[in-house]
Amino acid sequence: MWKDKVVIITGSSLGIGKKLAIEIGNKGGKIVLNARNKERLKAFENELKSCGIRAISYSGDISKNEDCVALFNYTISKFNRVDILINNAGIASVGNIEEVKPDVFQKVIDVNLMGSVFMTKAVLPEIKQNRGSIMFIGSIAGIHGLPAYSSYSCSKMALTAFAESLKIELNNTGVHVGLAYLGFTENDPKKTFLDQNGKLVPQPARNKIKQVPVGRVAFRIMKMIEKRKFKSTFTLLGKLNNFLNRINPYLVHQILLSQYQKN
Repeated sequence: MWKDKVVIITGSSLGIGKKLAIEIGNKGGKIVLNARNKERLKAFENELKSCGIRAISYSGDISKNEDCVALFNYTISKFNRVDILINNAGIASVGNIEEVKPDVFQKVIDVNLMGSVFMTKAVLPEIKQNRGSIMFIGSIAGIHGLPAYSSYSCSKMALTAFAESLKIELNNTGVHVGLAYLGFTENDPKKTFLDQNGKLVPQPARNKIKQVPVGRVAFRIMKMIEKRKFKSTFTLLGKLNNFLNRINPYLVHQILLSQYQKN
């Protein structure tokens, strides 16, 4: 199903987005890369082309509506259509609510939520015309708020509401809407997050947490699109969290409280 499909992947110079670009490109998809780091993005575009993958790149900040519109227009100018949008770009911040600066909280919401809103709105008429797919990369942090990750949890919970609203509005249009609840995924060594003051710092190692290989995550996201599935929770921990939160949210609260107090 991927052959000659034009696929925009936001946040595609690292991690999951990068792996998706490689795998979809190897199946014949036409890849549109996006990230803020222009040099790294261009290097990856050239890497894909050297492997025979049809790819273009557009460096821009998806938290800005004008950049999302420009990315869409650039895609149309090069490939003349858009079939699939994967809203993958995201950023996390860590710190207690009392400590995190307001502009840091705002930045996380702008990227994780508004970036998906702006990008979706930019491509929606074209996706409707082609009866394509819009995929959102969520998180188990969007199931129950996590202490010290409040901004990230808020952004991912709001993303669920946006995807649910969109799915209802697009009923009978032939457009597929998907939302993947990711768990702890193998980190790209270059991955960063915001500290409480807004400084970009390296993502901490998760040596005590079992992480899902990025290739397996990319494979499951692709399968969701292929099967046009709406929601999927990827890890056993995520499935358990989702189940318990539905039947006994107080228990989830107590578990999280216990873990938080140990740190």
